[in-house]
Amino acid sequence: MTEEKRYSTNTSSSYKKDIAMFFSFLNLHFGENIRVSHLEKITLQDIRSWLSTLKNQDYNISSYARYLAAIRNFFNYTKRFENIDNTSAMNLKIKRRHRSLPKALSTIDTKLVQEGAFDVSKDLWTQLRDFAIITLIYGCGLRISEALSITKNDINGDYINVIGKGNKARSVPILSSVKETIDKYLEHCPFNIGTEDPIFLGTRGKKMNVSVFQNQIRRIRTNLGLQPSVTPHAFRHSFATHLLSNGADLRSIQELLGHKNLSTTQIYTSVDSKKILDAYSKSHPRK
Repeated sequence: MTEEKRYSTNTSSSYKKDIAMFFSFLNLHFGENIRVSHLEKITLQDIRSWLSTLKNQDYNISSYARYLAAIRNFFNYTKRFENIDNTSAMNLKIKRRHRSLPKALSTIDTKLVQEGAFDVSKDLWTQLRDFAIITLIYGCGLRISEALSITKNDINGDYINVIGKGNKARSVPILSSVKETIDKYLEHCPFNIGTEDPIFLGTRGKKMNVSVFQNQIRRIRTNLGLQPSVTPHAFRHSFATHLLSNGADLRSIQELLGHKNLSTTQIYTSVDSKKILDAYSKSHPRK
C-alpha cells in the first residue's frame, strides 16, 4: 500500500488495524488462533458474520466500506505473493456509500471562528498560531494534516508547496494576508524553527498534533455557539464552496484541493445549488 499504491501513512495504518480486528474476530469465531492454513477456508459467511458485528456496533457505511476494502486488499496480497487464493473475499458486495454534502461555513462565521482563536488560549503566540492555521486552511484549501506539515521552505513567494494524499505534491497560491498571519505567528513563537521543520508547534516545541488543533476548534465553536459541523475540515469545504460561489471553475478548484478525480470536486456543485436556485428564481423572466 505504501510502496506501490502510495497510500498515506494514516490510511495504511487504518487498514492494518482493520485487518487485525478481523482476525481477532476470527479467533473468537473459530475458537482458536487463526493460522495460514485457515486463510483459504474463510468463507463468505465468516466475513459476513464479522461485518454484521460491526453493523451492530453502529459503524457508519463509510467505515463499513473501508473494512471490506481492507479484507480485499489483504487477500489480493496473499494471492499475489503467498499463492493463497480466497475467492469469498472478492465476491462480497457492499452497498455504495452515500456521499454526504460538505458543510461549509458562511463568510461571517468563518471570520468569527478566526477571531475566536484569541479567546481559547492564554498566550499570545498560541493565539496567533491558531489564527494563522485557520487562515491558512481557509485561504489555501488545505487539509489540516497538510497545514501542520508546512515548513518555512514550503512557502515560496506567492505559492505554498503542499504534500497531499498519496504523497502527491502540489503548489497552491497563497494570499499576502495569509502569509502575514504566519509571519506574525513566527515573530512571537518562543521556539527556534529550522527551515525544514514544521512551523506550527505545540506548547512543548514539537510539531502540533492534529487532535490538539481539533480540540481548539471545538472550544472555539462552543464559545460561539456554533454547530458541531464546524471542524478543521469545514474550512477546506468553505474554501471550495466560496470559490465556486464567486465564479471559479471546477477544474481549478480540483487542482487547488489536490483531488485526484474531478468527480470528487463535483460534490461542491450540490452545495451551491441553493444559490443557483435563488438566482434562477430572481432572474428568470417568467417568474
